Amino acid sequence: MAVRLKMGFNVEELLQAEKLKDVKVISGERWLDREIKGVTIIEAPDIVKFIDGGEVLLTRLYAFRSCTVDEFKGYLNELTRKGVSALVLKRDRKVEDADTKIGLLLEFSETHAIPILEVPFEFFFRDIMSVIMERLFNEEVTRLKYFKTTYDNFVALALAPDSIGKGIDNILDMLAKLIRNPVAVFNQNMSCLACTEGADTELEIRKDAAPFETGTYSNYHYLKQKGEVPQCIIQVKMSFREKIYLVVTERNQAFNTMDSIAAESAITALRFEFSRQHAVTELEKKFQNDIMHNILNGKVHSIGELQKNTSLLGVEIDGCYRVIVFGMTNEGSAKGDFKAKVKDTNVLSNAIFAHISEARIHNDLDKIVVIQKVPKEQTQEEYRQEIKEVAEQVQADVAAYDKYLKVKAGVGRMVEGIINLPESFKEAKEAFLFVDVAGEISEDGNSQAMMFSDLGIFKLLCQLDDSSMMLEYVPEGLQKLYNYKKPQRDDLIVTLKTYLDRNQNLSKTAQDLYVHYKTAAYRIEKITKITGIDFDNANEVLAVRIGLVVYKMIENYNKDFI
Repeated sequence: MAVRLKMGFNVEELLQAEKLKDVKVISGERWLDREIKGVTIIEAPDIVKFIDGGEVLLTRLYAFRSCTVDEFKGYLNELTRKGVSALVLKRDRKVEDADTKIGLLLEFSETHAIPILEVPFEFFFRDIMSVIMERLFNEEVTRLKYFKTTYDNFVALALAPDSIGKGIDNILDMLAKLIRNPVAVFNQNMSCLACTEGADTELEIRKDAAPFETGTYSNYHYLKQKGEVPQCIIQVKMSFREKIYLVVTERNQAFNTMDSIAAESAITALRFEFSRQHAVTELEKKFQNDIMHNILNGKVHSIGELQKNTSLLGVEIDGCYRVIVFGMTNEGSAKGDFKAKVKDTNVLSNAIFAHISEARIHNDLDKIVVIQKVPKEQTQEEYRQEIKEVAEQVQADVAAYDKYLKVKAGVGRMVEGIINLPESFKEAKEAFLFVDVAGEISEDGNSQAMMFSDLGIFKLLCQLDDSSMMLEYVPEGLQKLYNYKKPQRDDLIVTLKTYLDRNQNLSKTAQDLYVHYKTAAYRIEKITKITGIDFDNANEVLAVRIGLVVYKMIENYNKDFI
């Protein structure tokens, strides 16, 4: 028979029991500190295949009475792999080669640091089993009571009427007191959400982090990592498809089994608190979205209604604001994958929230609209640098989530007063649509943010919403090139763009296109025949440059309405 329950006492403590005063240590006295995790009577040689390790094995060698010495060595090898705590021996005269086998046991003890105990033949093994099981079961009862106590305390803390707004801090404070170590909780982006005094506020799961067994059954994944101060990291999946990390910094003592019981009770309370906060946040978002939609689209029809809405949003009615429209492309996502787009947009929203202060954020399907309060005295150049840095930071965050995501943003001009936001919103949308075009004509080809005030002459073109009217701004010769039906048309268009970008330098054009100089020259000659462009005429070249941009705008316009 076998009993196996995890606990925390050792062989030396076992020998201190009054009813075991006749038990003697015949080998391995140096290793009486081995932990006992169970007890098993060896009734058959094959029992060694079914033990898990850490047991005290009880035997009178009768199970090995007929096996050869070599077979007995094989059984001992099995015991070595299992890592038993101790072996309790009762000598039985009916065992063949008993003295030889006992000698092998003593060698086994010395080689593998496992103590061998001996009891008189008339001693009952059940007395040893009762001592071990009593201690094991008492330990389990203690754990259950501790779990019940901590669970009730954490639940009461989470449900307390005064916990609103500080529930997470209260839970972490109680946990830190229970386990006598500082604790912190991080979101899935490794940002610290809350912590107690002395806890690390930065988290990096290093390569040396290894799975950690707490000594109890758990639904959570534990990691232990070394460092200047060791850390225990518990990964928790939340109900709203995110995850958090509960991190214990072992400043005062090592994380143990009882600590894991307290931590898991705390996790239950944290899950409840985070779920409550998530529900409240989603409700607030929905409420704010409706208000912002009405304001941005000019659907507020009275000063009283405007004052009420701005009060609910928590913004000043006469402040200075800019509207920014953010969006993304995902080069690795299949077209029409709506769920993926929603998930990507949530990631974008979180990144924007982390990097733009004094802002209200509105989710508009696959785009994020931001109302940002700005200083009235801020110059255009100062804000241009600010939004550039913000765009880069947001891009870095979303790329960490998915390297195929590319962020772009359009920015409207500063307006005074909430009532003028629709104007800035319209400009931000137009600038957003122009980002891809700006990327085509900029030197780096990677424009992330475009300000409406920087569009120049193209502001006029943004006012047009009819592609046939836009086409009037494209020179007739360039239209012929776009209508050229032969396969090399796309190569010719790319060559023309590159040639103009490189100030009509054929050598640099050939280098950029990775073609031979003569190939580039042939293509330019071909373009000249098709379009009739006079590359020596500066006005004509400028018209062609504008025409190329307009064609890109037409492509984007058509894409948006397909």
